[in-house]
Amino acid sequence: MTRDLLILVSLAAVYIPVLVSPGPNFLVVTQAAINQTRRHAIYTALGIASGSTVLACLAATCMGILLARFDWFNQTVKILGGAYLLYIGVKIWRQAKQPLAARSQAGPGLSLGRSYWYGMATNLSNPKALVFFATIFASLLTPSLPTWVRLAGIAVICLCSTLWHVILANWFSGARMQHLYRSAKHGINRCTALVLVAVGVKLLWVF
Repeated sequence: MTRDLLILVSLAAVYIPVLVSPGPNFLVVTQAAINQTRRHAIYTALGIASGSTVLACLAATCMGILLARFDWFNQTVKILGGAYLLYIGVKIWRQAKQPLAARSQAGPGLSLGRSYWYGMATNLSNPKALVFFATIFASLLTPSLPTWVRLAGIAVICLCSTLWHVILANWFSGARMQHLYRSAKHGINRCTALVLVAVGVKLLWVF
C-alpha cells in the first residue's frame, strides 16, 4: 500500500511542473479567456482536462507500448499534432490585427461545446502531453500495478489538469488582464502564433 501511494505522489510531483509550463494548452486557454467569455474559457479548460484524462487512460493501457514499438503510430501522431498546431498558429496570426471586441460582445454566437472540443483536440495533439504520457506516465503506472492504483493515477491527472486550467481561465478573464491584453494584443498574438507554428514545424520536420 505504501509503495502504491508513493507512486501516486511521484506521479503528481513530475506532472505538475509539466502541467504549469507554458505550451499549446496554456496558450489556447488564455486566448479563449481574453478573446471570448469566461464560460468559453472554462469550457476550453475542461476540454483540455478531458484530453489529459483520455491520454492518461490510453497510457495506462497500451499507448506507451504503441509509441515505443510501432514507428508508424509514432509518426502518425506527430504528423497530426504538427498539422493541427500549424492550423491554430496561422489562425491566431491572421486574427492578430483584428480589434478586440467588448467583453459583452465577445463570442456570443460561439458554441460552448465547440470550445470544449477545441480544447480537447488541442491537448490530444499536444506533443508535450503525448511525450509525458507515453514515457513518464506509462513507466510509472505499469500494467503490473493493481487496477485501483492505475485508476487513482488517472484521477490525479484529471484533478490536477482541471484545477490548473480552470484557474488559468478565470485569471485571464479578469478585467485587469483584459486591459493589459488590449494594449499588447498584436504582439502577444503574433508571438503566440509563432510559438505554435514553430512546434508544429518541428514535429513535421522530424518526420
